[in-house]
Amino acid sequence: MRYFLPISLLALSCSATVNAQQSETRQWFNSIQYTTLENTGYDYDTMYLSSHYYFAPQQNSGVWDDYGYLDTDSNIKLDYSNSDLANSFGVFGEGFYGNWFANLEFSDLSETDDYSVGVGYLFADDLKVSVQMQEFENTDTIYRFTAQYNYQLNDSDYLGLTANTDDELEIWSLSTRYFAHLYADSYLAVDVAYHYNNFNPYITSLANYYFNRHVAVGAGVADSKLLLEAKYFIDSQYYFTANFFDRADGEAYSIKFVAQF
Repeated sequence: MRYFLPISLLALSCSATVNAQQSETRQWFNSIQYTTLENTGYDYDTMYLSSHYYFAPQQNSGVWDDYGYLDTDSNIKLDYSNSDLANSFGVFGEGFYGNWFANLEFSDLSETDDYSVGVGYLFADDLKVSVQMQEFENTDTIYRFTAQYNYQLNDSDYLGLTANTDDELEIWSLSTRYFAHLYADSYLAVDVAYHYNNFNPYITSLANYYFNRHVAVGAGVADSKLLLEAKYFIDSQYYFTANFFDRADGEAYSIKFVAQF
């Protein structure tokens, strides 16, 4: 019995730690990102600022940068972009009333004639479908249809699927995300997407391996070009992400800092 007692205490301690980690919730997500594109012909830099607030606590999936596949709570997001080419300030809001929801987005508040508005329905917290009208000052109105499905494999693991298309089936995409708890504090996240348009269909993929609560590395391709990613989590509130993307028009480097509360 004296041997089983310490083992039992250790198991209970580990279980309590995992439960405590997964019980952490956040509502306000903020980030600042700097990206530079190095090209033989020209270079330019971009700074992004983002603030995203949910009106209900968001439960993480076991790692500190994944909070589930579907957005099922009312939320508002502000974005600011400053680059060598242009500046923009955008806003997005989505509100739920029961299972119905509506959203409104201005990608650039200096161009209020360009906006999108949508309405949709959430089925049993698993299937989210919507239709969105995109209005542009100098082009025809576009209607887009989106369906997102989350298949929860267990308390932490899930498989997410998304289909999105315009009303003429000229621009559409299919994407999936697989998230799994491997062992202890190790997790795996895999994202794959196929994008189709009239000019350049392409595939993107990225696999991230979480060694522990603080370090993750990832690799993938985007339009047959190499994509690398690394993450360092200071704690459950603050973390850094660094990316390298070997684009067709040059090499892109970015670093992002996230603060979530």
